[in-house]
Amino acid sequence: MAAFSHFAPFHSGGSAFLDLLFPNICSVCGQENFHSRDPVCAGCDDQWIPMDLKNRVQELAVRENIDRAYTGWEFGPELRALIHPLKYQDRARIGSYLGRRLGRRVKEKMNLELDALIPVPLHPVKYRERGYNQAQWICRGLSRELQLPMWPKAITRVKYTISQTTLDREERQNNMQLAFHTRKDMAGKTIAVIDDVLTTGSTISSLAGTIKDAGAKTVVALTVAAPLDHLDDSFPESL
Repeated sequence: MAAFSHFAPFHSGGSAFLDLLFPNICSVCGQENFHSRDPVCAGCDDQWIPMDLKNRVQELAVRENIDRAYTGWEFGPELRALIHPLKYQDRARIGSYLGRRLGRRVKEKMNLELDALIPVPLHPVKYRERGYNQAQWICRGLSRELQLPMWPKAITRVKYTISQTTLDREERQNNMQLAFHTRKDMAGKTIAVIDDVLTTGSTISSLAGTIKDAGAKTVVALTVAAPLDHLDDSFPESL
């Protein structure tokens, strides 16, 4: 908002120009008349509950091949109100905003030594249905903020998995077996796998196995949000 303060004297022309240039309705609360490129007003932005940026890998129900796991915020109502339209309502650019926010938090709070970022891929059928990969949009914003390369085509999803929402942990793990493939050499690399919400870890665990098979030394899960209680499996990972 501060970046646009120089428009303040132009109550008519300047405000009308910004209203045309940027949709100024908060995606969370519906507040109007705030001028920002971001989809969230300052009030809702302040409601996000940060999670300690500590390694949470031991909290995951499925953690094979994941060396470290970090998440930015609790998956509370404000983030649900953003991630749901990101995934299901053609609001792809929300992903870039979330990635930038996560990148700023990572830079402020920790020193992650990474070689590249890989968004969790969608199966081609799911990609055609949605028209974009929400994890790739998050990764794009994160890549710009952290000045790290992203490899959106390094991994392909070769197995069309059913929705994980109705599956228990063992079923989720079986559902994700042999779901990914790569021909890219990642020997000795430290790779961060990027996604929106981390619940059981089954999706990223499967992807991490493929990355390790390609020679990577370390795989880090880095997500925007996670339920405070990881027993909450109500939100599907990477679908």
